[in-house]
Amino acid sequence: MRIFYPLLILLTLFTFPLLGQSYEEWVDRSANYIEIDRLDSAAFALQRAMSLDPVNENNPVLLLNLGILQRQLGQYDDAFISLTASLGNNPIPEVVLHRRASLLSDMGRFDEAMEDYSTLIGQFPDDVEAYYRRGVLYLENNDRSGAEADFKKANELDPGNMFTKLSNALILKLDNNWAAAEKIYSELIQSASSPDPIFYINRAECYVNSDQIFKASADLRAVGTSQRDNPYFYFLRGRVRYEQFDKIAANADFKKAKEMGYDLPILDEWLKKTEK
Repeated sequence: MRIFYPLLILLTLFTFPLLGQSYEEWVDRSANYIEIDRLDSAAFALQRAMSLDPVNENNPVLLLNLGILQRQLGQYDDAFISLTASLGNNPIPEVVLHRRASLLSDMGRFDEAMEDYSTLIGQFPDDVEAYYRRGVLYLENNDRSGAEADFKKANELDPGNMFTKLSNALILKLDNNWAAAEKIYSELIQSASSPDPIFYINRAECYVNSDQIFKASADLRAVGTSQRDNPYFYFLRGRVRYEQFDKIAANADFKKAKEMGYDLPILDEWLKKTEK
């Protein structure tokens, strides 16, 4: 879904013709560790490379990759430090700002995330994704007018952009126009070679709210393996199971969603329904 370079490409953006072999070896080791999913070892290798040559001009890119790895490892505070340090003299500052803003959102530091997206928009005024993501944060603050202004700008810049389409779908959902929103997610799914699982989650939400339970169940089954850490997945599946008259399974899903942090009043209402 991201427009950024994949991690392995970031690690090979630059060559090191003037560097000692040890620095190169540690960078190469990090890339190799990533390929076999040993992210902790990959992070260590990057730290080792930079410790050998602290003033190397390529270190900002290595710091960016270190921050990405630390985030994947759940080391959010360390990731924030690495990404912030990476900003200095980085040849791709827009990538760093996107990564840091997304991280800050995950950390619940929404005001700081908003600042990063505003900086992105100031420096890269054609960045459609930045408008979309800042618009989402406006909605988190119950500022629909601010969100709609950003979504409108995204549409002016590139109406065919994926993030513009996501903006349009989000507004349609806010207006309870589930059928129109579903069409957008279906188009995104059909047009992608490897659709983002979140597209299926959002389409399932549309199906649930338009009483198309069979279709919602199919979408949730399609992405179930990848969504085990997503509390909203369990909430939606609980809704589906409730409509399928399986209150016991629905109750278990609602409780799982609550344990994972989805603690909205609406969830308690559904839990009560399953306990009657």
